[in-house]
Amino acid sequence: MSEPALRCVVVVCGDPEPSVGAVEGCFATWFVKALGPEVGVRVVDPRAAPLSAEVFDGHDAVIVTGSPHSVYDPLPWVGPLEARLREAVVARGLPTLGVCFGHQLLAQALGGRVVRNPRGREMGTIEVRRHPAGEGAPLFAGLGARFTAQATHCDTVIAPPEGAAVLAESDLDACQTFRWGSAWGVQFHPEVTAPILKGYVRARSTQLRREGTDPEALYARVVPAPAGQQVLDNFVRWARAQRPR
Repeated sequence: MSEPALRCVVVVCGDPEPSVGAVEGCFATWFVKALGPEVGVRVVDPRAAPLSAEVFDGHDAVIVTGSPHSVYDPLPWVGPLEARLREAVVARGLPTLGVCFGHQLLAQALGGRVVRNPRGREMGTIEVRRHPAGEGAPLFAGLGARFTAQATHCDTVIAPPEGAAVLAESDLDACQTFRWGSAWGVQFHPEVTAPILKGYVRARSTQLRREGTDPEALYARVVPAPAGQQVLDNFVRWARAQRPR
């Protein structure tokens, strides 16, 4: 068997909405499909047991998934996971990508602050706008200054870590993407397909109505967003380039 192009640890921080998971599988499955067969994936779950100090040994990159939880919830596994992520990024300089909850957890672990988004829930196929600071960012290679992505979240990185570069925003979130050293955080979901997001809109329809959003109209506006796949491909390409030669 040939050596994988990249060896990646996927840190699973939650489970999908049951109705979505029954059709589309778990978070790890979404990433394995999106990353493709050339990326060797090791899946770990810090909720089941604390990650060991050796968890990232022999790997080239880390991806931290989304979660139905908030990073500021009093969950016993969050603090130890933050410590492991700081080690990966600060001590090892390991290419790391945080997605949604993972984006927020990276920000918090590196000294930033996460709160309930005062602008409200952001859900659907959204427009992401790159800042000038994001021009030339490897994560955005091949993408324009504006692109669409899938999103569903209620929290936001209100204060990025000191020294972080905020690279993009959306109408409801001022920190859609940041970079700090070898760490990248994206608030949107590059691994989520239109059918997955449509499933989430269906599952959240009652809550959306309570918040004053028409779920049928939102459902109709969910469309494929191939830029998400491009972002993941860019991360893999960039992480490969960081390996010692």
